Amino acid sequence: MNMSSLDTVFAGFVDDYLKLCELLRSFDLPSYTLFDEFKSMVENSHRVLCVGTGRSGDVADILSKFLRNIGFHSYGPEELPYMFGKDDLVVAISGSGSTPYTLEIARFAKDIGIPIVGFTSNMDSPLARFLDLVFHVPGAPRRKPLRYEVVSLSGVYSTPLLMLGGTLFELRSLLLILSFIGYTALGLDPYKIFADLVSLCISFKPNPDQVKSLYTLIPKPRSVSNPLSGKVVAVGEGLSGIVVRFFITRLRHCAHPDEERICFYWRDRGSVALRPGDLTLIVSGSGEGVPAIMARIAKMKESRVASITSYLNSELAKLSDVVVYVPGRILQRIEGLRGSYLPTDPRHSIFELRTILLLETFIQSIARIEGLTERDLWAHHPDFI
Repeated sequence: MNMSSLDTVFAGFVDDYLKLCELLRSFDLPSYTLFDEFKSMVENSHRVLCVGTGRSGDVADILSKFLRNIGFHSYGPEELPYMFGKDDLVVAISGSGSTPYTLEIARFAKDIGIPIVGFTSNMDSPLARFLDLVFHVPGAPRRKPLRYEVVSLSGVYSTPLLMLGGTLFELRSLLLILSFIGYTALGLDPYKIFADLVSLCISFKPNPDQVKSLYTLIPKPRSVSNPLSGKVVAVGEGLSGIVVRFFITRLRHCAHPDEERICFYWRDRGSVALRPGDLTLIVSGSGEGVPAIMARIAKMKESRVASITSYLNSELAKLSDVVVYVPGRILQRIEGLRGSYLPTDPRHSIFELRTILLLETFIQSIARIEGLTERDLWAHHPDFI
C-alpha cells in the first residue's frame, strides 16, 4: 500500500477511535446490587485471587493491582499461590467462559468451597456454571471470518477493533472493574465513574500523523522473503506495563499465516537483545525514571524508539524518534515513590485507558493497511491458554 493509502487509512483514525469509545458503553450495565455484592465478597475474603489468560489475564492483573493498592491481599494470574483456602475469593475473567486454564482454577476452587465471581460474555458456558456471582459483559459475537475492513463498515454489533471475539469483552470488563474500584475505595457511584471514564476518553482526539509515524517504524513481519526483519520490544511500568503487554498480544496476531511478527514485552523471560532495525515502544505518562533509562539503552543499541507520553518535554520524549501524545498523566511527588503511581481514583488512570484504546484503534489500522483477515489473525492465536 502506498503513502497516499496510508494517508487515507489514518485520516479516519480519530473517527475509528471515537467509534470504539462509543461502542464500549453501548450495553446494559450490571445492576447496582451486583457491585454491592462483589464489594461485600471482597471485603469478607482473606485473599482475592484474580484469574485469566491472555488479554483477560491482563484485565485480571489490573484488578489485582488496584485491589492491592487500596489495602486488600490480592494476587494476579502470574502470582497465584499453590495453596487455596476457603476464606479466599476467586475472580475469574473469560469472555468465552471456556478457557481451559481459567476453567481448571474455577473447578478447583469450587471443589473446596471457595466462592467465585466471574466476568464472561457467555452465560451458557462451563465457567458460568461454577460462578456464585456473575457479571455478564457482552463481547463481539462469533462469526465466520471476514476482512477486517468489511467488518468495520458493516455496522454489525462489533467492529474490526474487536477481533477474536474477546477484545470488546475485555475492554468493557476493564471499565467495569475500574468503576468497581472507585465504588469500593471511595464510595463513588459506579455508574457515574463508568460514564466519566468513557467521557474522558471521548474528550481526547488522537493525532493521526503521530500514529502514522509510529506505523512507519514498526518492523514488518518475518517471512521466507524477509527473514531478517526486526522486532518490537514494548516497555512500560505498572499499569502502563499492562497496557503495552495488551498491545503486544494483539500485535503478534497481525501477520499473514506464512509470516511471523516478532514482538516481546521487556520483562519476558530470557534475553531480549536489541539490534539495529528493532523498535522499542515505551509507554510512560511521565516520561521519567526507568522508561527514560530504557530509551537511552535502546538508542545505544541503535534501536529506534517510539514513545507514548503525556509530557512532550520529558527525557523520554526527547530521546524518541516518534512521540505519540496522550494527555492525562498527573505527576505525583510523593516521598518514597519509586516509579509508576497507581491512583485510588481510577479516573486518574485516564492516560493508560486512552492509550489502550488508541492502540486498539491502531491495530485496526495495521490490519487495513496490510490486508489482514480474521482468518489471518486466528492463525497466530495462541494454543496454550
